[in-house]
Amino acid sequence: MSTERGEGRKGILRGMPSSSKLPPAPPTVEDAGGAPRFGTFQGGLDVVDLSRLRGSYQPNRVDRLRMHKKWLYGFIATREVSVLFAVVDLGYSSNAFALALDYASGQVLADVGVLGLPAPLVKVNDHPGAGLDVDFRRPDARLRAWRAFGDERFHGQVRLGVPWPLRKPSLELTWDLLAAGGPPPLTVIAPVEGGVVNVTQKWAGLLAFGALEVEGRRYSLDGGVGGLDYTHGYLARKTSWRWAFVCGRLDDGTPIGINLVEGFNESRDDVNENALWLGNELIPLGRARFHWNRDNVLAPWRVTTTDGVLDLRFQPLAAHQELRDLKLVKSSFHQPVGLWQGEVKLGDRTHVLKDAPGVAEDQSVLW
Repeated sequence: MSTERGEGRKGILRGMPSSSKLPPAPPTVEDAGGAPRFGTFQGGLDVVDLSRLRGSYQPNRVDRLRMHKKWLYGFIATREVSVLFAVVDLGYSSNAFALALDYASGQVLADVGVLGLPAPLVKVNDHPGAGLDVDFRRPDARLRAWRAFGDERFHGQVRLGVPWPLRKPSLELTWDLLAAGGPPPLTVIAPVEGGVVNVTQKWAGLLAFGALEVEGRRYSLDGGVGGLDYTHGYLARKTSWRWAFVCGRLDDGTPIGINLVEGFNESRDDVNENALWLGNELIPLGRARFHWNRDNVLAPWRVTTTDGVLDLRFQPLAAHQELRDLKLVKSSFHQPVGLWQGEVKLGDRTHVLKDAPGVAEDQSVLW
């Protein structure tokens, strides 16, 4: 990845839109009357407790079981390797997935998606930042993420495969993401047509540490860049979106992260999860527009923003895909992983992205 006219960190940040455009995150999801505080905010919520909602914003017990969804998604990349993972709590069931890709060879080192049981074998708690506790358990898969109160880092582990005596699992991942000293997260509280509310915290451009061991090979994640997507809401039975997530570095070492979505969390002018993290800055972006081949997600993608800041192209190298038809529940989920190219125009500065690690996604689900 490179920038035009690189002048060090100060030069890169000069002329950027101010992160003060976004108001600070509220103390709670709900206001004094129990209604959601809809909007887009800088910073994180201490807790996402939807049970505090009142009136028309609190579904009955049956609808809560049907609509209540929570997940944590993570992505970490170095110039050598990228790894992604997720735990999804659907209330009545759960699922998890992970993929690791070697960039030099283009080889998929692991690609696993598994269905799971509901609580207590899955947990995504109500704390998107400090206090986070996520766990998915099956005999052949264990995914965990946590951050203790007062801890400067998120921590996590992924194990895939059944360990046997004298034999390691097929994949073992240990990771940290440094929250302290980095850019702030983005929080969006959005109304949901056909549902009630969705709360999401996106955080990218975070410094990464850890190691990946897969099929007898070991990759260091120290010096990498990563990010997290924590989402918790009462969602519509039919939900679809296009999504992009980018985590890398500029030539001078400045971490960069990008989050873009179309078709979700955009039902009001004041809700928008499109954002850029550069150094320690969080910069809101305009609406995203995706151009892709739905019949071939490994073909090149293009994503732009309506404010003219981003014009990006994506070359997939591999894809995690889940196509399930369980009659009452259906999923068409495609998440290619690869490299992003293009331009980021901020004021009088243009930054050129070259080989920035990341993913794109096309999802349509009946849940």
